Formats: sequence, structure tokens, C-alpha cells
Amino acid sequence: MESPQLNVVRVLFDRVANLRREGKHDEAIRVATTAIDTAGRLVESDESARRHLVTALGTLAELRLEQGDYPPAEALLIDALEHASYCEVPAIQLAGMKSSLAGIYDFNAFPESAIGLYEEAIVIFEALDPPLEEDAANLRNNLAMIYKDAGYFDQAEDNYIKALEILERIYGRHHEDVASIYNNLGALYYATGYAAQAREMHGQALDIRSSLDEKNEADIGQSYSNLGTCLHELGEAAEAQRQFDAALKHLEHTIGHDSEMYTIVSSNYATLLRDLKLEKKALAVEKRSQKLLKKLG
Repeated sequence: MESPQLNVVRVLFDRVANLRREGKHDEAIRVATTAIDTAGRLVESDESARRHLVTALGTLAELRLEQGDYPPAEALLIDALEHASYCEVPAIQLAGMKSSLAGIYDFNAFPESAIGLYEEAIVIFEALDPPLEEDAANLRNNLAMIYKDAGYFDQAEDNYIKALEILERIYGRHHEDVASIYNNLGALYYATGYAAQAREMHGQALDIRSSLDEKNEADIGQSYSNLGTCLHELGEAAEAQRQFDAALKHLEHTIGHDSEMYTIVSSNYATLLRDLKLEKKALAVEKRSQKLLKKLG
């Protein structure tokens, strides 16, 4: 039987939830810290309090993550998972903590630590009844990126394709998340020397992005640029130029709030043109780019 003192912990949890809804973040952190201290003391005499300690640690970790405080969030999640190994906690809670810790390692460039946690979280999300497929798909996308960067291309491809299958089943074909996976697959194939396959994936991404009711000009521009790069690699110079021209046209609409993408694409296009011995056009692209960027001040 649980100790009556655990009612105090539950009250603190409710208080944290209310403070979060009210946007009182600092107060929520304070109360969550009190919940950890309270549950931690109770564990010494009441083992049933351990699962509440896990929840308190996980809650404070979430609050720290919302503030971008990664080191304390990491420590809290490690502590929470350690305690979770000695008690029963809901599977969805366990998966959430593992995926959050994996995300911290991923963000801070510790891929070896992130991989196992992502994989464990995916297994749990997919085993739930009903499975949380969207969460699993998002984690597979993250995992694929790590594998790609590490040079494990088969594992990256496998996870991208599984994520794509899930998201197409959930959202249908015409959805930005689906287009993003096609884009990522295109980048993977290009990196592995399969320019023709990359072209098809980027073409799929462009078709979807161009068909959406709420079009994202930056994403469409990115897809045109990616297609241009693939076509140049395949020796289709004229078509590559048309794709880059289209990319810059779309990116000019977003230059005011995303000049970096425009700068990268215009630079890549100028380099491509010089590879084709088209110095005059390369200079024209650079001149227009400099003029537009200068207007931003």
C-alpha cells in the first residue's frame, strides 16, 4: 500500500501541470524540484514512491529542455531511467524519456550515445496498443540522419523508407513531412553516388511541396536546387540551369527572413556555371545575389 505522504507528491504534480499551462515556467521548475526532493525521501521507506520519483525527474527534465538547458536535463533523464530500471513505469513514459535523452545526445553531437536510445524508443512506440507510429517515424528520421553522417548508408536508407511508409499511411502523399523524407532520401542517394535515384527522390519532394495549399517557398527552392545539383551530376547541364534559375526565383521571395539559403544556392549555382565555362552568367548570378543581399542591409 502506498504511503499517504504520496498524496503530497500528487498535489505537487498537479501544481506543476497548472503552472505550465499558465506559462509560469520558473515556478513550475521550483515545484518540480520540490516534488523530486519529496519523492526521493519517501523512496527510502516506501519503494512504491520510486515511480513517482521517475515522473518528477522526467517532468523537471522536460522543463529544463524547454529552456534549452541541456546538461541538467541530461543528468535528470539519466537519473530517471536509472530509477525506472527498478520499478514499473508506463511504456509510453519510458519511451518518451529515452527519446528525449537521445535527442540531447543527437543535438550535442554524441551520435553513438543517441543511436541505442533512439532504437529502444522506436521499439517501444511501435509496440504500444495502438502504436504511436508518428513518434516512431520521427525518431526513425532522426536515426537515419545519424546513420548517414556516420557512413552507415544501408541503415539510414532502411529507416528513411520505414519512416516514409508510416507517414504516407498516416497523412497521405501530399504532406510536408512526407516531402521532407523524400528530400532526405534524395540527399542520402546523392551522397552515396546514386545521382539518378537522388533525382527521383528530389522530384517527388518538389511535386509534393508544389501541390500543397500552403506553399513554403524556401522548401520549394531547396528542392529545385537539389534537382539542379543532381542533373548537373548526370550531365544534363541545360536542365540543371533551369532548376537553379527556378530555385533562386522562389528563394528571392524568402530572402528577407532566410538569406542563408539564398546565399548558398546562388553560390552553388555560380560554381556550377563556372564548371560549364559560363563565366558571364556566373558573374550575373553573383551580381544579382550581392545586390539583393545588400538591400537587406
